Amino acid sequence: MSRTSEVPGVFEQVEAALADARTAHAELLASVAPALRASLPVDATGVTQAIDILAAAVGISGEIRAARDRLNRANPAVLHGRVYGRVPLGPDTVVAAFAEGARARATLLERLAGAIGGNALRDDVRSLLADHPLPDADDPERIVALRAAYAAQERAVLLCAGRLDASA
Repeated sequence: MSRTSEVPGVFEQVEAALADARTAHAELLASVAPALRASLPVDATGVTQAIDILAAAVGISGEIRAARDRLNRANPAVLHGRVYGRVPLGPDTVVAAFAEGARARATLLERLAGAIGGNALRDDVRSLLADHPLPDADDPERIVALRAAYAAQERAVLLCAGRLDASA
């Protein structure tokens, strides 16, 4: 059987999810007003889908889903919506919401890395993410830092996927 007719490996699935999400985010940004575009500096769809792919591959989907739900309860955007309804989010709340989402995903990524490659991979993922810290609200380069942190999470899921495929 040729490689092209086989089911894609985890790495290929994760890579495709990330690419599809990047394309969808770019298309969305091109179609919305500048004010809305400013409130969508990053998109975690691809990383979130990659986490789901990895969790399914190692048999911990339920655990990861429950942890994600628990971790996202305190997201600033969720809390803002509960208090103010559909009032638009301010720039600080937007950044705080994206940063809090990234913190939640970092926890999930470390758990997945441990399940895939033990403490060594977990430490590699932790180090990769620590090299691109999330911004403080008063950081003038907060959007740049946020994008770098999101890119590090993309690299982390690819690292985990590659390690998973290598161990298969």
